[in-house]
Amino acid sequence: MSSPAQVFVCYAHQDQPFLDRLLMHLAPLEEDEVSVWSDQRLEIGDRWHNEIQTILPQVKAAILLVSPAFLASKYIKNSELPVLLHRAQEHGVKILPIILSPCMFEEAKFKFPDPKEGPEVLSLSVFQAANSLKNPVNSLPEHEQDALFLKLTQRVMAIANPD
Repeated sequence: MSSPAQVFVCYAHQDQPFLDRLLMHLAPLEEDEVSVWSDQRLEIGDRWHNEIQTILPQVKAAILLVSPAFLASKYIKNSELPVLLHRAQEHGVKILPIILSPCMFEEAKFKFPDPKEGPEVLSLSVFQAANSLKNPVNSLPEHEQDALFLKLTQRVMAIANPD
């Protein structure tokens, strides 16, 4: 049996409640299909930056929990997205944005592979999001939020099992 597909969840700490709900939806896949990695896996004493930089080159997909806090995060902008966007371009890593709240999803630009010099620049809106800016997760009733997280989970399952 092959090893589970690595999925990285990129989020801002202010959005922790959404991360918790997403991880709950993804949990049934973690038996043998998917290994979901977020910084929640870090233990006391871990060199957190090194751990993150070690996992990023291994991922098959990245879920981006996009919000104003996500877009404002210097760490996400300078350390996570450059690697993920480069891997998407060069190795086909799937970028799966989900819009948590109204934000500059279409306007914000990110440089990669180097966060300062680029030379590549793009908006995350080039990747099909799970939902639209008109329907951010925080504006939806709970049952519609769950339906959206389910749709995202099913997409992750399809990426992990392409056959």
